[in-house]
Amino acid sequence: MDKVEYTEEELWLIEPKPGTAAARARDFGVDLSLTVGNLRLSPEERIKQLDRYLESLKNLRRNLRWISRASERAA
Repeated sequence: MDKVEYTEEELWLIEPKPGTAAARARDFGVDLSLTVGNLRLSPEERIKQLDRYLESLKNLRRNLRWISRASERAA
């Protein structure tokens, strides 16, 4: 896996100062590197990523309904 290199500004978010909102988020378990990764995308790329995610959710729901119906018929 390639090593990710962060800009100075990105490091402020990845390694936040104690007491900041970013530090509280990190301590709560938020992966701030994912936030940086998303901020590296253009607004158009973020929308496309969201559209792909929503399409995946729709497919998952459709498949779960199909499985549920199939198991009801088998019972």
